[in-house]
Amino acid sequence: MVRRGRQFSWRRLQPYWATIQTTLILFAALFVFTSGAFATVVSRLQDRSLFINNAEPGARSSYTISFRFNTISTVGSIDFLFCVDPIPNNSTGYHPCIPPAGLDVSSAVLSNQVGESGFNIAVRSSNHITLSRTPAVVGAGMSSYTFDNILNPTSAAVAHSYAIRLSTYASTDTSGPIIDLGSVLTQVTNDITLETQVPPMLIFCVAATVSQDCGSSAGGNYSDMGDLSPSSTLTATSQMAVGTNASNGFVITANGPTMEAGANIINSLSVPTPSAPGNSQFGINLVANTVPAVGSDPDGAFTNAVVNPNYAQQNQYAYNDGDEVALSPSVSLVRRYTVSYIVNAPPTLRPGVYTTTITYICTGRF
Repeated sequence: MVRRGRQFSWRRLQPYWATIQTTLILFAALFVFTSGAFATVVSRLQDRSLFINNAEPGARSSYTISFRFNTISTVGSIDFLFCVDPIPNNSTGYHPCIPPAGLDVSSAVLSNQVGESGFNIAVRSSNHITLSRTPAVVGAGMSSYTFDNILNPTSAAVAHSYAIRLSTYASTDTSGPIIDLGSVLTQVTNDITLETQVPPMLIFCVAATVSQDCGSSAGGNYSDMGDLSPSSTLTATSQMAVGTNASNGFVITANGPTMEAGANIINSLSVPTPSAPGNSQFGINLVANTVPAVGSDPDGAFTNAVVNPNYAQQNQYAYNDGDEVALSPSVSLVRRYTVSYIVNAPPTLRPGVYTTTITYICTGRF
């Protein structure tokens, strides 16, 4: 007896082929979905940045680390690990953390936190900071954390860049799986120092007439006032201009004797006094006058330069050797002064050539 086995025929499966295809597709989709889930368990922190307010090597500085949580989940701790290499350690230890030379974060202080807050420093060593809080669900906005009193690495060489490795955890002590991770890379640098200076400046000129900016002068430094008479007043003028960038301004003093002819003198006016022909008088002022008609008020760009009150009264004249006649309490653009001189002689004045030399000294108070 010969036993015949059953033969397999694809024709018998044709009625079920659509069902078999659907089953295979679902299985493949489930496999892809499951595999993809394992591939994206850890995601990257987004929009990461680092601001250092003083990037000098070896300087004390504050660091502000900013990022956006990518995974909306419960977070209880954030880890900040300072390493030469920005790539996190993996299961084989291929990227161990080597601390940057000279860096020290062991005295760091959390001075500000924006966005996800409520954190405190839980762990702090020479290159490691851990923030911890009561676990809470994070939002989608930006968060930033500022640490003061961090000591920068000591090398600014290009080869000595360094990173902060960032990772977040659901636990309060960075135990358990990482939720999001990332890093920021930076480098300390030597500052570029720019320096310039404004040199001390004092502009001062004296002559019969001068321009407001001391750019020109005329008339020299000599004046013949004419013949003395008890019935009239002799007058003369000179001008001076001054400006300075001295922080405490300037002062001008008038120095020299009254008018003299040998042992004979014309009295100087020690206090502001009107001109009176027939009297022994020598005096000056720095304003416009009508009795006699002589002089001009100060002019020029700056108004904080002033005349000493004893020499600023119209038709009043005075002179004391060494008196301050004009001054400024601070920086002053150029100001021009017209000095008016008056001489009166009594009938009893002895004959002679009466002269004086008045020296004006301007001092910048830098």
